[in-house]
Amino acid sequence: MADSEANLAEIEKTIGGVWVLVKNENLDEYLKEIGVNFVLRKLAAAASSTMTITREGNEIRIVTKGPKDTDVKFELGKELVSHDPNDNEMKATVTWSEGILTTDSSPTEGSKGKATMVKRWIENDQLMMTVTVNSITLKRIFKRKS
Repeated sequence: MADSEANLAEIEKTIGGVWVLVKNENLDEYLKEIGVNFVLRKLAAAASSTMTITREGNEIRIVTKGPKDTDVKFELGKELVSHDPNDNEMKATVTWSEGILTTDSSPTEGSKGKATMVKRWIENDQLMMTVTVNSITLKRIFKRKS
């Protein structure tokens, strides 16, 4: 339990806060890979995005505002049901190790989703985020708003 408390405090201290998207790399390729249509891909490319990471008791909450709003709360190491950008149901487990928040997701039975690995960490005072599906990796860079 003390380990979990230390991890939650470290997450809150390092990646907690409000982050504003400054750059996407490989967004179109990633969205194509997961089956997003052309019009929605173009909208996503033009949209701004804000991510808020907070701690609520023994859970971490990540709220994303952008072309697709999401609000996910989770406990480290416990499986949860989530959804990919196409609303396919996924099961995910989130871990924190060596300054990297990792979400490992796989489609639930009957879902059309694809196995996805998301990593978030701090580099040069920016929140770096990679989303990998098959051999495609989307890189998102956020700057701290507050």
